[in-house]
This record gives sequence, C-alpha cells and structure tokens, in this order.
Amino acid sequence: MVFYFFNQEKAYEDWCLENGNGFAFNRAGGKTGNVLHKVGCRHLTVPSRIGTYTTRYPKFCSNEISALTMKADEISQPYNWRRCKACFN
Repeated sequence: MVFYFFNQEKAYEDWCLENGNGFAFNRAGGKTGNVLHKVGCRHLTVPSRIGTYTTRYPKFCSNEISALTMKADEISQPYNWRRCKACFN
C-alpha cells in the first residue's frame, strides 16, 4: 500500500514515526527532483524545513519498496526518478 501526503504535515510525521523502516518518495518534479529515500534520511529531516515537509513537495510513502517504485515510475513521467545516494549507498 502506498500512502500520499500533501499539506498533511502531522499525518506524514506520524507515518514516519510509526514506519521507521519504510520509504518515502519525494516528488519535486523536473529532471532531478524525484527521489526515493529511506524514512529518516537526513535529506528528509532538515530542521529548517520542519512544518513544510509536505507543503513543498508531495510525499508518497510505503513499507513495500516494490509498490513505491512502481508508483514512482508512474508519476515521474516524462522524467525519471532516482534513489538517494545518502541513504541507499
């Protein structure tokens, strides 16, 4: 199951707390902005962005990486997406 968060800070933060081994897809658009992260990645937890994690870019989250990568393929067109180099090394 894939969960969608946009302008839902509390729900997104709660999901991340409850799913520490999950994954979050940051859909920023463009050629380089669509990135798959592990929950807790330093790029998703920037202190200066607290309160704006889902207002800037929608997040798609899941505990199932295969379901999330299928969703990323679907919504990232015409561009592609990538795995975060910081948390998928």
